[in-house]
Amino acid sequence: MKKTLITQNQNLWSEITITEIKKRLNADSNKGLRDEQIAQLQIRYGKNIFKKGRRITRLDKIIAQFKSPLVIILLIAGIVTFALDHRLDTLVIFIALLINIVIGVIQEARASEAFEKLVVSQEKYATVIRGGRKKQVHAEELVPGDIIWITSGMAVPADARIITANGLSTNEAMLTGEWASVSKREGVMKKGSSTPITEQSNLLWMGTLIVAGNAKAIVVETGDSTQMGIIASELAKIEEEQTPLQKNIRKLAVFLSYFMIAILVFLFFAGVARGNDPVEMIIIAIAVAVAAMPEGLPVAVTVVLALGMETILKKGGLVRNLLATETLGSTTVILTDKTGTLTKAEMRVVDILTEQTIHNQTTTGRIPLRDTLSNHDKKNVLKNALLTAEGFVDGREDTLGEWIVRGNPVDRAIILAGLESEMRISEIVAKEDCLDRIPFDSTRRFAASLYSSNNKRSTKNRVCIVGAPELLLEYAQSVYSESKEKKLTKKTRKMLEDRQLAESATGMRIVGVAYKDVDWKKLNNKNSDFPINILEDIVFSGFIILHDPLRSDVKESIKIARGAGAEVIMLTGDNPITALKIAEEAGIVMAGANALTGVEIEQLDDKKLLEILYHQKVFARVLPSQKLRIVHLLKSQGEIVAMTGDGINDAPALQCADLGIALGSGTDVAKEASDIVLLNNSFSIIVKAIEEGRRIRDNLKKIIVYLISTSFSELFIISVAIIAMGKELPILATQILWINIIEEGFMNFAFAFEPGEADIMKRNPKESSMKEIVTPNLKKLIAIIVLTTGVFLITLYFVLLRLEIDIEKIRTIMFIALSVSSIFFAFSIKNLHKPIWTINPFSNKYLVFTLLANFGVLIIALVLPPLQTLLSLTPLSGNEFFLIIGIGLINLCIIEIGKYIVFRNK
Repeated sequence: MKKTLITQNQNLWSEITITEIKKRLNADSNKGLRDEQIAQLQIRYGKNIFKKGRRITRLDKIIAQFKSPLVIILLIAGIVTFALDHRLDTLVIFIALLINIVIGVIQEARASEAFEKLVVSQEKYATVIRGGRKKQVHAEELVPGDIIWITSGMAVPADARIITANGLSTNEAMLTGEWASVSKREGVMKKGSSTPITEQSNLLWMGTLIVAGNAKAIVVETGDSTQMGIIASELAKIEEEQTPLQKNIRKLAVFLSYFMIAILVFLFFAGVARGNDPVEMIIIAIAVAVAAMPEGLPVAVTVVLALGMETILKKGGLVRNLLATETLGSTTVILTDKTGTLTKAEMRVVDILTEQTIHNQTTTGRIPLRDTLSNHDKKNVLKNALLTAEGFVDGREDTLGEWIVRGNPVDRAIILAGLESEMRISEIVAKEDCLDRIPFDSTRRFAASLYSSNNKRSTKNRVCIVGAPELLLEYAQSVYSESKEKKLTKKTRKMLEDRQLAESATGMRIVGVAYKDVDWKKLNNKNSDFPINILEDIVFSGFIILHDPLRSDVKESIKIARGAGAEVIMLTGDNPITALKIAEEAGIVMAGANALTGVEIEQLDDKKLLEILYHQKVFARVLPSQKLRIVHLLKSQGEIVAMTGDGINDAPALQCADLGIALGSGTDVAKEASDIVLLNNSFSIIVKAIEEGRRIRDNLKKIIVYLISTSFSELFIISVAIIAMGKELPILATQILWINIIEEGFMNFAFAFEPGEADIMKRNPKESSMKEIVTPNLKKLIAIIVLTTGVFLITLYFVLLRLEIDIEKIRTIMFIALSVSSIFFAFSIKNLHKPIWTINPFSNKYLVFTLLANFGVLIIALVLPPLQTLLSLTPLSGNEFFLIIGIGLINLCIIEIGKYIVFRNK
């Protein structure tokens, strides 16, 4: 991406007042746009998306096939044979050329279809104010004049001018290339003819990320008119960089092509020296080039990776780049969060505890939440928590049980609790004037909001605080009980701490709620300590008890992950006791285990922490910087690390991990830093993705074995025949073209649909690495297959010659034998680790269909007179057919023995 500064030349939105902007766009900053306005503006401006470049037509795809070396060779061969008056050869070559182009277009279309599904799945949303209410809409529906509300962690959905901002800063690296955060504020910029975007601090740019604070803004540009839209049009012609696997496979294909060309040059001169017609040898050389050239390998890799990404998407994981699919199968450590990943992400408030209710209860029994309003202390706790929550109700509050609540899991649970307690949340918020807000941060471990009652900035204002209960209890000097503030005694503090531990031990998540009354004027002073000393002298209100049940499939998924050689470690910001309870239920640890806290991690040097990482499985109250340190340490030991995260501060660790996995409910910042997004947050998707990564690798190995083995078997047979016999070739050029393009054309594509092998999740992860996909064992197997098939069939050829059978019949037998051997061989490599009689032959319907089609095409070639003439085939007797089938079965048995020899230790 270009890193030059872009200027806003058309509309200098930064240099006019908000009032003027609202007038130009006919917008209302409090109520937003009306439905009828939105419909008109969407017609006028279109959707908030980038227009696609010129649509790639079917003709474009066909023309693109002519860039293929294989197509170029066939085209040249067709022209040469036509010029030499070999019309039958010319016809076969052009039929082969046509079929090869059709196959290429179909394969690329299938890969493109898979990639398109991934693009469609990456939907963006925006929080807007329309008709006086907050709601969530698709970002593509935004129009100029929309009033949007953005908070930390979000991606900016369109170019927008800031109306109000609280502690706002953004990451504009996607636009400028600079990674440093940029502070943003409201106001009007000084007029200038060409203001760089880095100096337009009152504007937000589409695609940039909010790393701190929140703001209300008005959309001024959408789609192609945005700064990101301008850059997107410039980048449209830049091709996507290939992954290491694609590069390695392409290098392999190039190497094999050069190797094959060298052999062909040798064969040509050897054939001419033995008395063969030079023209016939040119045609043979071209046919063998087509047979031996591994042109299908690079395309096959892309198809397999694309289909793998599509499969993971169906299971609930959005793979954001091809490189991730190469890493999946070799994962050795999974660093997982707790909330949403291991649990159901259905967090609900099950109780509200105050000093009074705890003192009066002898057990941890629950009081129905609907009784909250009848208890003033509990109502006070919930109200303070509601004023701190950054979520909102999308729709009507009076629609019982049909509420749609937006926000993070804790905020959603608190708002739902308010709705279920029949509290009118919109009225509560309307009565308060929010002066400032500190969003939750895993480093601070609390969120806070500063409010002025009745929209009056009086001398005394209230700060509402929600956060880690032990942190709030540590700073609290008073406690709210029986509708008044009391001094927090040691005895009461101990009682509260004991109840917190008791609730945590049952797997509940607990958040503390507190408040303090402050002097707004003092806080508004530039020399104030806000928010540094915000926790001093706070009044503790109570606990909110939340429950998020464990996902039913988590325990089995963790068992499977460990069986696959991937260790599971929990890194959570939650309370150690709660974390241990969930980890025990999930099967991560046994009963009696302990959790290491972030404070304890800070006291360890790298060497000691690394030792602990190999037996400690639960880390609680962990800071994002500590997650990053753990990722670095594990990677330094050669571990392939997958890590889940959802917060802004998780981004560095997600980027550092070999496989960054963001939660679907997480921030846009985390998603942009990740390789995979879990659409429903579930840990089981990670395990399914690892399994799919291994299946992809297995199928690539099968494609490589099939393409190289069949190609070089034919090359071996023809090479030996020319060197040993001279003129009498065992198979003609037209027959080779028919076998390789018409009969085997779809075979490399068919293996992409091969299901995973039964023991795929019981293998060492190092065996699933894509770094060396053509392993020594794979090379041995290819060599065994090439030599076995080649020696067996060339022996058959010599025997038939010795029996003085007509050469056309011999070539017909060799043609059928090669075709049948490739079909039988395809069944053999469905599983490289198990004998063919233990494999389900119908597990891959596409492969079965392709093989049946190959049989059909072979039979048509043998019985249809025009094709018999075209391919120089003669009719065979029933006994000769049985002989060929028997030869194919014997060859198959020898290959099975080779499989056993190579993979017997697996």
